[in-house]
Amino acid sequence: MKKCIFLILISSLIFSCKETPFKINKTVVLNGTIANYDQDTLYMNDVSSESMLFKEKIHSITLNGKTNFKYKFELEKPTYFQIGRTFLYLSPGDSLIANLDTRDRSFASFKGIGEEANNYLTNVPYPKGGSFWGDSEISSKIVTYKEVPEAFKKSFDNRMNELSSLTNVSEDFKHLEKVRSKLDYVNSLSSIYYLYYGKLRKGEITQEEMNLQVQEANNYLTPFKKPFLNDFNNTNYLQLEVFQNILYQLKNEDFRKKLELPELSTTLKEYTITNELLNELKYNGYSNQLAEKLKEGAEKVTDQNYAAVLQDVQKAYETITKGNPASDLTFTKLDGSTIKLSDYKGKVIVLDLWATWCGPCMQEKPFFEALENKYHGNENIALISLSIDTEKVWKKYFEKNKIVGDQLQINRSQLTNYKVAGIPRFFVIDKNFNIVDVFAPLPSSGNLEKLIKQYI
Repeated sequence: MKKCIFLILISSLIFSCKETPFKINKTVVLNGTIANYDQDTLYMNDVSSESMLFKEKIHSITLNGKTNFKYKFELEKPTYFQIGRTFLYLSPGDSLIANLDTRDRSFASFKGIGEEANNYLTNVPYPKGGSFWGDSEISSKIVTYKEVPEAFKKSFDNRMNELSSLTNVSEDFKHLEKVRSKLDYVNSLSSIYYLYYGKLRKGEITQEEMNLQVQEANNYLTPFKKPFLNDFNNTNYLQLEVFQNILYQLKNEDFRKKLELPELSTTLKEYTITNELLNELKYNGYSNQLAEKLKEGAEKVTDQNYAAVLQDVQKAYETITKGNPASDLTFTKLDGSTIKLSDYKGKVIVLDLWATWCGPCMQEKPFFEALENKYHGNENIALISLSIDTEKVWKKYFEKNKIVGDQLQINRSQLTNYKVAGIPRFFVIDKNFNIVDVFAPLPSSGNLEKLIKQYI
């Protein structure tokens, strides 16, 4: 009788185990603070999705007092994210306390499950800063281009030593970060102009002289890149920004032949086609000519993801072509009150999108202000300077600078419908509140005024 009871209990346990399989924790918990930020919402971009598939996934994280946040979300697989200039590598089950600072990723710190990978990322170099050229302790001692390979090999070795010291990170993370460092080394050699730029600014050499010196240096440095490019046909590397930089060298047939490198994979070739078309669209605007290129691109690429992106983006941009109704926007005035774009209906509206940190914007500013002065008092036109700075930074700018014309501010997230990927950008909207051109010419070209005159 006892044996029967025992067997029944065992059977029950087995049956119970079958009915309740182990559940993998896919929840990511991210709590913490952010300094030097002046908005109510924090935006976290999914770098892996955006960089690999051109799919924008943005997590909107509500801030308490513009400083503190508590956020949970579900994640299927390890993914790179970005908040401002800070990179994160989050895996299902991570639970982190993050202290962030918008000024510099090196000020960030993490504690909890997943801390090692994320603390490591606070010290990865900026590829747009020439990667290891940002390591001033080493780069400041370089005198000639022939010293560069050995000097930056030290920077590379330092990254490798730090990476190898990590104990609670995945092998996939270590592999990706090793590749990042190898490509940062290549990018550093490709950014040799940093060695001469200071002399150019001081007037010690001319632009032509600098170009000749850079060319001579590149001829010497290119062979040193080969050992660091022995494994590049991997689409997973697209989530590394520095790989996207190097990809433009790798697609160059002469470059590959010189280093005896293999062909780019079909997927990477199609990625570059897609990326170039999207960049042309983002920065030059939608046109009939580009529409035809997008159509040809969608037919040419075999990767379904990239073909779908080109098809979808063409449909999306058609909504902001000439004659379509303008999407309304809400602006903040210097006195703290708000006003809508539609409040200017009945006038030709000209918007200058700018920010204090945008060099090209500041170069265009005097030309736009000249237009504002010229058409001041004309009831048929509204010229508006629209800053995408935070409200605090924007107002502080006018503590030291003269206010010319209508000065308004907007949160960049509101501009989604207008596909704002970069600034400066200029919009022209007619008196009926229909789009004339939301990729209008620069004021410095003289063509913006010509366009305005057609609609006043």
